[in-house]
Amino acid sequence: MFHPFSYNNSTSKDNKYKNNNLYNIQLKEFGQTPEQIFFKPHPKKYSNKINEIQIQIKQEINNLSNENKKEIVENKNKENNKNEIIILNEEKEKKDIDDKKEGIDIIKNNYNNKLSKSFPVKSDIDYKLKKQYKSTQKYDDKEIITGTILPESNLIVTGNNNGQLNIYYYYSGEISKYFSLFHEIKNINAIDKETIIYSSEYSINTFDISLGKNIWTFYAHDTQINSLYYDSNNKNIISCTKNGIIHVYDYKRRSSIPNISHFLFEENNIISSDYNSENKFFYSLGEKGNINILNIFDNEEIYNYNLDINNNRPNSISANLNNLNQFIIGFEKGFKIYDVRSFACVEDWTKNLEFKVEKCIIDNNNILIQNEFGLILYDYKERKKIGERILKNKIGFFNFIDDKKGDTKIVYGDQIGNVFYSMN
Repeated sequence: MFHPFSYNNSTSKDNKYKNNNLYNIQLKEFGQTPEQIFFKPHPKKYSNKINEIQIQIKQEINNLSNENKKEIVENKNKENNKNEIIILNEEKEKKDIDDKKEGIDIIKNNYNNKLSKSFPVKSDIDYKLKKQYKSTQKYDDKEIITGTILPESNLIVTGNNNGQLNIYYYYSGEISKYFSLFHEIKNINAIDKETIIYSSEYSINTFDISLGKNIWTFYAHDTQINSLYYDSNNKNIISCTKNGIIHVYDYKRRSSIPNISHFLFEENNIISSDYNSENKFFYSLGEKGNINILNIFDNEEIYNYNLDINNNRPNSISANLNNLNQFIIGFEKGFKIYDVRSFACVEDWTKNLEFKVEKCIIDNNNILIQNEFGLILYDYKERKKIGERILKNKIGFFNFIDDKKGDTKIVYGDQIGNVFYSMN
């Protein structure tokens, strides 16, 4: 019996088997000798496997190479994307810088040149005054001394000297609510569509229309308040007394302590004032003709001037909404425009007009004047009257707002309780 392991131990047996048929059969059928089967790898046996392994290795190398190439391409794309993002960011930063520079230039131009702001009343005021001004029902015979329009809510709010706060629907002219507050209501200004501020002798009050009550009241001055303003841009309340004490309050913090105070000369005896939130200027006119203009937040006196009041007494001061460098003084007859930079009168309308100017608003083309008994519209360039509305009774208050749609609404009331307003 053939025992393969005994074969390796004898050379004689090896020679014997080489001449044996078994040896030849083994070599013929399997391609190997018995010795090669158990002790030596035969190249024919592993050649296919080696070829397969080599092919697999090549494929893996190729795959690896392709993955490397893909990875390199992806990395390159990522770098390109990063570079593109960097370029876009640089371009955006450059654009932002250019926009800021452009914005600064615009601000400078607006400050140094005439502003082309929309006029509070459109040029067809003649038609609106005659056809579209509507009188509300007279509620009582008490004198209306203040009022405004609440933005976005189409409500008119008026206050009179016996503490009556009336709320009207803007379009119907009917009273929707009224509140008796038992103290004089002066200087109403709108905060938002449901909230107003008003002054009452020495105090400042915030009133919520929907709740029907004061939500914040504090004593702001030791002497009577004669003017009150709300700066919607900076969220501040500005109040001024007759003798020239000006306080600025932070409305957001609901602080009863002023964060800024100004003290004018006591002998000023202020008879008229105005505030422009665009340049933060507070304008005041004293009964002796002294004019003071303050930059409220920079604590800087911009202007101090005494008018000659011998022939034509001044009675009102108005900010020029069209030119931040100018202001308007209304006289017993006509008005004058003054420039803050040159400290001089630049335009004189006292020779053209023969009535008292209580309020004056100017744009590039028109001038709207409120006098004691109505509103008159003039063409600025032609200096001719193009529209008017004259009342039987003296005007008790005059106010206007510009809403988000760009429409301007005017409201004013006479002293016996009638309220008039424009319907744009």
